[in-house]
Amino acid sequence: MNTRTTFHAEEEAAYDLGPAIIGQSTAPRATGIEGWIVDHLDFLAFLVVAVGAILRLLAATRSYLNPDEALHYLLLNQPSAFLAYKASLTNAHPPLIYMVVYFWHFLGRSEWMLRMPSVLAGTAFCWMFYKWMGLAFGRPASWIGLILATFSPAMIALSAELRAYALLLFCLSSALYFLERAFAEKSAPLMWGFTAFLYLSILTHYSTAFFAVATGAYVLARISDGQLPRKVILAWAAGQAGALAIYAFLYVTHLSKLKNSIAVWSTSFGTAYFQRDSMSLFTFTWRNTFGIFLFLFGQPYVAITVLLCFVGAVVFFFGGKLLSHKAQSQSSRLGILLLFPFIAVWCAAIAGIYPYIGSRHTVFLAPFAFAAGSYLLAAASGKRVWIGLVAAAVLMAFSITAHGAAPTEEMTENQSPALMASAVTYMEQSIPRGDHILLDYQSSIPFEFYFCGPRVMFPIETFHGDYFDFSCKGDAAVVLHQWKLLRETFPGEFRTMARTHGLKPGDRVWLFQTGWGTDMGTDLAKHDPAFRCINPKQMGGGISITPFVVGPDFYPAPSLGGC
Repeated sequence: MNTRTTFHAEEEAAYDLGPAIIGQSTAPRATGIEGWIVDHLDFLAFLVVAVGAILRLLAATRSYLNPDEALHYLLLNQPSAFLAYKASLTNAHPPLIYMVVYFWHFLGRSEWMLRMPSVLAGTAFCWMFYKWMGLAFGRPASWIGLILATFSPAMIALSAELRAYALLLFCLSSALYFLERAFAEKSAPLMWGFTAFLYLSILTHYSTAFFAVATGAYVLARISDGQLPRKVILAWAAGQAGALAIYAFLYVTHLSKLKNSIAVWSTSFGTAYFQRDSMSLFTFTWRNTFGIFLFLFGQPYVAITVLLCFVGAVVFFFGGKLLSHKAQSQSSRLGILLLFPFIAVWCAAIAGIYPYIGSRHTVFLAPFAFAAGSYLLAAASGKRVWIGLVAAAVLMAFSITAHGAAPTEEMTENQSPALMASAVTYMEQSIPRGDHILLDYQSSIPFEFYFCGPRVMFPIETFHGDYFDFSCKGDAAVVLHQWKLLRETFPGEFRTMARTHGLKPGDRVWLFQTGWGTDMGTDLAKHDPAFRCINPKQMGGGISITPFVVGPDFYPAPSLGGC
C-alpha cells in the first residue's frame, strides 16, 4: 500500500466520530439522523461555508470604507505595481495584500468590490480550517470548529474589510492543513506546500512570526518522535531557512525604515503590554486572554465558555493520563501547537514587543482558539455530532445577536455608503470655491477616496511634512499631521494653520471629520461656551461637516448664522 492510500485510510479513521488523537475507529456506525449527518458531513460543511460567504458579502456592502481601509486603497492606487509596492512600504504591513488588491481593483472600485478579496479569503479560510480540523482532531470537532469559524462576528467583520487579516487566516489554515497531511503521508512535496503558505502568511502580516515559532516547536516535537523520513525533515529545514531569509529581506527593505513613515496612526496599546507597577502577571494574563476570546465572539458568556473549553482541552492534551501510551505522544504534540502561539505573543507583550490584546492584531490566534474549544465541546457531546452542532449553533446565535461593542473597528449600520454619498453632495453644493477644507489625518483618507474620487491618484510624497496640502475639484484641502483632532488642542492648531496658509480674518474653513471617536465640532459645542453656536452637519453619526471662520486673532470662531 502506498503512502497516499495509507493517508486516506488514516483520514477515514480520523474522521470517525471519536477524536482523531484517541483513534477510536472501531466505534459502531451511527444510524438515524446521526448516521445521515455523518454520511453527508462534507456536503453540509459546504452549505455552511456558502451561508458564511453570503454573510460576509452582505457585511462588505453595508458601510463606507473606514480610514484604515481607505489608506490601503490610497497606497495601492498608483500608476504601476512597482509604485504601489513602494507606497506600501510606508505602512506597517508586508506588501502582499497591496499587490493582491492592486491587480483586483482594475475589476472595480466600489466598497464591496475592493473588499471582495477579503470575502473570498475569509470564506476559503472556513473551508481549509474545517479540513485541517478533520485531520488533526476528528470529524465532530471539525464541524464544531467550522460553525465557530464561519459565524464568529470577528471572522465575519474581518472578512468584509479591505485589510490583510482574512488573507492571513486563509494562509495560516492552509499551512496547517498541508503540515498535517505532510506528517500523515510522510511527504516532502506536502511539506513544501506548508512552506509555501507559510511564506504567503509572512508576506501578509508580521504576526506570522509567532505562528512560525509555534509550528516550529510543534514540528521539532514531531521529528523527535522519529517517525518522519529524512527527506521530509530536510524539506522542512530548508523551508525554515527560506522563511528567515524573507524576514531578513522585509527587515532591510521595510521594518527598519518605518520610523519616518506615513503610519502616523500607530497608537499606544496601553494595557496590551504587561506593566509590572500597575497589575499582577496573573491579572494581565487572565484579563487579556479573556479579551482575545471576547473579541472573537463579542458576547461575554460565549467568550468565557469557549475560553474554559480551550483551557480544558490544553490540560487534557498535556495530561495524557486518559490516553494510551501510543496516543499520548501525539496528543501532547497537539497541545504544543494549540498553546504555544498564545505563549509566544504573551511573552512578546511582557517584553513590550507586541500587544497581547483582543483585537485584529492577535486574530492569528483564532484557529487555535477555535480548535481547542471545539475539541472539548466535541468530547463533551459524547461523540454525537448533532449535539456538538446544536451547542456550537447556540453559542454562535448568542454571539451574532449580542448587543454591545463591536468586536472590531467595523462600521455600523448608520454608516452606509449612501450617507457618505450624501455628505459628498452636501459639500459640493455648500462649500464655495476658494474656501478651505480642514481635515485630520484619519478623515483625510476617506475624503480623498469619496470627495476626490477613487480614480484620482495621490503620490506618496504628498503626505510628508506638518501639513498635507492638495486640491480636489477646485477646493483647497489642508490635512494636519495628526490622526485625530482633539478639542483641547484644536484652537491652537487652527491658529497655526491659518497663519501658515496665509488665511485672513473672516475667511471660512470647513472641518470635515469621519472615522472613529466623537467628532470635534460636537465636542466643542458641548464643552466650550464660545462654540455653542456652531452647527455641525451630521451624516448618520459617523460624518460631520462644521464651518468655522478665522477670528481676528486667527483662532477659530463660529461661522456667522450659527445661532
